[in-house]
Amino acid sequence: MNTPEFIHASKASTTGSGRKRSQEATEAAQVAALKLAYDLGPERVTMEAIASHSGVAKTTLYRRWNSAAAVVMDAFLSELTPRIAYRAGRDVRQTLVFALEDLSHALDEPRRKLLRHMVAAAQSSPVLEQAFWDRWIAPRRKAGIEALEQFGVAAQTGELMLDLLYGAFYYRMLIPYASITDSWIQKIVDQVS
Repeated sequence: MNTPEFIHASKASTTGSGRKRSQEATEAAQVAALKLAYDLGPERVTMEAIASHSGVAKTTLYRRWNSAAAVVMDAFLSELTPRIAYRAGRDVRQTLVFALEDLSHALDEPRRKLLRHMVAAAQSSPVLEQAFWDRWIAPRRKAGIEALEQFGVAAQTGELMLDLLYGAFYYRMLIPYASITDSWIQKIVDQVS
């Protein structure tokens, strides 16, 4: 399967007691969770499978995350977050164009497919739905509103702008009847800003 590059965690590095150090355990769990999610779909990833594939004890996993969905979401975000941080443009329009273009470029086809699976699985999994909101939607929404407030856009207006833009973006991503291009992004931003 053609999947994005994963964070590479060393399985050989351990502390004197034979346990992985904290950061190594986190990275190993995230790598395993993301690979399982790409291979099986996020709804089929379990803590047992993550433990088995990462070499990290289930007790360690549960100390860091409350569910396999949370591990998958954290792993997904670890890959994407540096690529999709809101960049301030010269104005509201350019800031919104940057945000959507950065997201579109970061979501190559394997990542888009995984995100589509996570959105679909969240519809029937309260745990994944909560992880999706807590780790993806709410932080992105807050960052977007803050980015727009720097240009004097009121929070309520910023929320509406983000709903309209990301609603269109996710609709096109979830029902891929047409591609998400930079020119489409610029046109949709022009309609909202």
